[in-house]
Amino acid sequence: MTTPNGLTPVAPTPLAPHRWRIPLALLVTTFINWLDRSGMSLALPKIAQERGWTTAEIGANGGKLIAIFFVGYGLSNMLLSPIAERFGPRRSIAVAIGAFSICTALNAPLGSTVAALATLRLLLGIGEGIHFPMSSAIVSRWFPANERSRATGIWIFGPQMAVILGPFIMVPLITHFGWQALFLALGAAGLLIALPVVVKFVRDDGPLAPLPGGPSSSALGAFRLPNYWLALVGGVLSNVILYGVLTWLPTYLSEARHVPFADLAGSTSKPYWLGALAIPIWAVVGDATSKRAWFASIGCGAAGIAIYLAAHASSLTATVAFISISVFFQNAYQTSEFTFVQRILPPDRVGAATGLYNGLAVIIGGAGGTWLVGKVVELTGSYDAGLGVVVFAGLANMLVLAILARRIRY
Repeated sequence: MTTPNGLTPVAPTPLAPHRWRIPLALLVTTFINWLDRSGMSLALPKIAQERGWTTAEIGANGGKLIAIFFVGYGLSNMLLSPIAERFGPRRSIAVAIGAFSICTALNAPLGSTVAALATLRLLLGIGEGIHFPMSSAIVSRWFPANERSRATGIWIFGPQMAVILGPFIMVPLITHFGWQALFLALGAAGLLIALPVVVKFVRDDGPLAPLPGGPSSSALGAFRLPNYWLALVGGVLSNVILYGVLTWLPTYLSEARHVPFADLAGSTSKPYWLGALAIPIWAVVGDATSKRAWFASIGCGAAGIAIYLAAHASSLTATVAFISISVFFQNAYQTSEFTFVQRILPPDRVGAATGLYNGLAVIIGGAGGTWLVGKVVELTGSYDAGLGVVVFAGLANMLVLAILARRIRY
């Protein structure tokens, strides 16, 4: 029997039970990775207050600082992932951790101007770019198709932990020691925790790994596959939803809902508590039913509707509740996203093709979508209007992923 991409499944080796420690180690690294990238979202209200920015300036400067990260991140995904895959996914992740940790720490001594902060955010994106594609490549080398949602769900739980626990870690640091201390602490965590974990526990020589010295294919060849295009459009729209909410939520709650900065930790993390519960649910259901794309389609549509209700809710409690529902359903996509590329392409092309996919999706959806939310806020003076961008993306993605589900039967 062969898989849809023409490969014969390989039976797990006797070492197979130990492979589950690999996504657990990657969970630690993605947790710290996500704290680094999201630190600016929590620091932004304090930076704005310190520098006396108006709502329009917050929209303009915040949009630039948040979006420029995704430009560097996306370019790194596309340009460096093929090189990283040849260099070795494990070694490449170790290099990435060193790079993004140093860039994060440098915000403290060098981030005195918007231009300096933007430059460091660009470099941070470049440093982080190959982390997720190489994690996906490692999963494809160690886990057969019927286990990949669970394996991916484990390491993708790192970002979920970061958005839940991150505010409780970062807000007190900012409140008591200043936003500069936050970036120093995050940089140290990468070098002293994440890097040793990769060196000790992560391996990339799994039973499904391509043979050494085998033929290499250009990731650009994936563009000849219509299903890859559908997955890419789905990734773009999903990133508008994910980052449109994630990056603007602290500022939205602070400025539009007038939540005191000291209370932001609880308000910004609550929506992701339900999201944390969603990850194991969607991962298990996806592997059990092989209907991952269908669940992702329904989830994105439900997420968009929930954000619309959140923006029009009459109380903070209702707003947080609807955002929580949105995150829960959006995670039906997050647990399966990289498995779509793994389904469409063979293992020897997964790393580079995932980097190309993730890079374009993040630049267009993450940077473009985040910038567009900020632009709408700048033009209208309304954060609720900005969230309308997220609503549209959710409903559009419901249609795109339904088409993908019918085509790849996944």
